[in-house]
Amino acid sequence: MRGLSTCGLGAILLGCAGSPSDDGAAPPTPPLAASPQVTSTAAPAASAGDVIAAAQAFRAGVELSTQGRNTEAVAAYRRAVAETPSYVEAYYNLGNALARQLNIPEAIEAYERVLGLDSTHVSARHNLAALYVKQLNYAQAIAEHEAVMRLAPRHVATYYDLGFIYFIRGEYERVEELLQTGRRLAPRDARFHRLLGRMRQKQLRYDEAVTVLEEAVALDSSDAVAFTDLAKARLKAGDFEGSVVAAQHSIRLDANAKDPRFVLANALRRLGRGAEAGSVLEQFRALDVIDSEIRKNLRILGNDADDHEARAMLGLLYARQGRWAEATEAYRHAVSLAPDSARYHNNLGNYYLRTGDVDAAIGAYQQSLTVDPQYPKAAYNLGVALVRVQRFEAAEAALERALAGDGENTDIYYHLGLLRARRADFAGAAIALEHVVAARPDDGEVRHKLAVSYLKLGRLEESKEQLRRVAELEAGR
Repeated sequence: MRGLSTCGLGAILLGCAGSPSDDGAAPPTPPLAASPQVTSTAAPAASAGDVIAAAQAFRAGVELSTQGRNTEAVAAYRRAVAETPSYVEAYYNLGNALARQLNIPEAIEAYERVLGLDSTHVSARHNLAALYVKQLNYAQAIAEHEAVMRLAPRHVATYYDLGFIYFIRGEYERVEELLQTGRRLAPRDARFHRLLGRMRQKQLRYDEAVTVLEEAVALDSSDAVAFTDLAKARLKAGDFEGSVVAAQHSIRLDANAKDPRFVLANALRRLGRGAEAGSVLEQFRALDVIDSEIRKNLRILGNDADDHEARAMLGLLYARQGRWAEATEAYRHAVSLAPDSARYHNNLGNYYLRTGDVDAAIGAYQQSLTVDPQYPKAAYNLGVALVRVQRFEAAEAALERALAGDGENTDIYYHLGLLRARRADFAGAAIALEHVVAARPDDGEVRHKLAVSYLKLGRLEESKEQLRRVAELEAGR
């Protein structure tokens, strides 16, 4: 059985950590012939040269995918399966790449080829189910999810995804079963609590909804959607003050979300705080303007699908709403239409980071610098991303490159200082942090980090002076 995916419904399109993604390790050797159970579709045995060529194309596909060059990755995976038609993982990665392009029919075909060669490939079945949901083909999605559960009874994501389908269909008894099983398997997975809370609201059991949604946000305090759901449940339960608190928390987590603002306005109105409610509604209407702009750009693209500026603007608008997966996809299209735009590659990298795909972000930033080696924003972003994967030497080189192009940017100096301190280069860290302190003298956090660097260098009086200034800043607050 293949490796299991752990993300929720549609994870393949979101690119989250642990989601089905292109295999970054050395590719498995393609089989020389089709699996024994395949008869009518069996391919002729491949030559050694075919196998090598397929493996090389596979590796190229993986590399291109990490760089965000999805169209080229698709072509590479197609070469791999053309050389060796029984290359299961090449078909699997082809399906992933096509899904990221939102080419749903061909992605489905690729996953079906995987399953024709290896019916126990759990990740392919799970991804296939997610695509059937995209097509609103719930019957097929259910069938694939049930097959996954038979193959891998502890595949947590499937219990959530299947539960969500039954939730959409209003089959709450089945939802209950699946969520309870999911909670037993993964008691700290907040998704199950969130969906159960939504179902309780549909059942008009608002007090119970509040209880289970409070459990959800306790498990994952970064889940803006769960806080919005909690705000709705508290509003329905008559806890208007509690609804305000939850809605405000959701907005702090996702400043561009519309739903919590609507709930907040309603709760404030119920509390007799009409002026505040009016202000919140104005914010709601402003976000509505973004929706209008999105619709406008979609109309433009309906008439001219190759308008890269409309694609890029669409990505920016999605980003303003925190719709990172859609922003990423829009920018993938923009990059494919205008591959010589360093800005597009850089922005694509930013959105990859938002979806948790650090490797793809690094690839996009590198591509931006290939287009424009003097682009300081891309160099800075590359440095920050490389720190995340602990490639510290490369990160420092990238940040120094950014500094060469933008020597007044204190954020670059700050990250460079932190990185140098992490590498025990306290002299270099002190130099970088001194630049930050000079520009931001009231930043106590930076002064404290500079004090630590001075201490490591044996510069005790200077360290004490920085700590004294930190104390003064704290006292003045």
